[in-house]
Amino acid sequence: MSMAAKSIIYLAIAYAVTSGIVITAWSQGLHQGDPQIAVAVLAVSMIGPAVAALVCAIAFEKGQRVKALGLGGRWSLWWPIAWLAPIAIAAGSVAFSIALSDRSYVDVGEMAAAAAASQGQDLSQVPAFLTSTAFIVAMSVTLGAAINWLILTFTEELGWRGYLHHLWRSAGFWRASLATGAVWGFWHAPMIYLFGHNYPDDRIVGVGLFVIFCMLLSPIMTFIRDRTNSVWSAGLFHGTFNAVGGLTIAMISNPAFPWNGIVGIGGFAALAIGVAIVALLQRGQKEAPSQATATA
Repeated sequence: MSMAAKSIIYLAIAYAVTSGIVITAWSQGLHQGDPQIAVAVLAVSMIGPAVAALVCAIAFEKGQRVKALGLGGRWSLWWPIAWLAPIAIAAGSVAFSIALSDRSYVDVGEMAAAAAASQGQDLSQVPAFLTSTAFIVAMSVTLGAAINWLILTFTEELGWRGYLHHLWRSAGFWRASLATGAVWGFWHAPMIYLFGHNYPDDRIVGVGLFVIFCMLLSPIMTFIRDRTNSVWSAGLFHGTFNAVGGLTIAMISNPAFPWNGIVGIGGFAALAIGVAIVALLQRGQKEAPSQATATA
């Protein structure tokens, strides 16, 4: 079977499973309830790419299923970078949002303590460090990232930077990563339009913006995935990214569009720098062989 046919089947299954879950939840009125329900629906819908990847790998990749899914890998310094890079992007998004707008920094520790007090909770016996910004951030980038990685985002990445990457990588780094970013971003459309995911007040515009957002994010994730030769590193990156994403909104006063944290202008600016760094690293890799030949 051709690569194009496999791609169409993979995308059809991934979109159908995820859209089916989201539309069913919406039809039951779950979009009108607790915002945490939307988060739960999104979490469940993330299984779509994994289902598609497993079906296609089993059906079409006999003898190379592990390779096709990207489940191998090798240790390198890019593994800790897969964890640290999302943190840097998140920090950059907050910094840009504050520097480029009239927004100000919000101490999430103080905000959490104030919220607890407003609900009548007595924090006098709670150690102060448990409500500090440092502790909240530390828990997000460790426990939060680990839970996301192993339970949620790995299932999504098994499809995008796993099986689809296997199909499209022969097209070249930039074409493959940007095309993956486009279909990955649009895959979120039902969640954005029906549940207001990331862009609750600008849903139609939000679909287009998130496609661009994912096209910027995809080369960074693909580059790290290629350096480790493993989809697991992409899952780690994605899990950490999602864990710190909410913090970027909480750390900005009045985080309404277009200054809504990591998915707003600040996030786009931070990602643009990340893509520029990847471009330089990619260019350096291409030039290295010719330089070695010239000096040999």
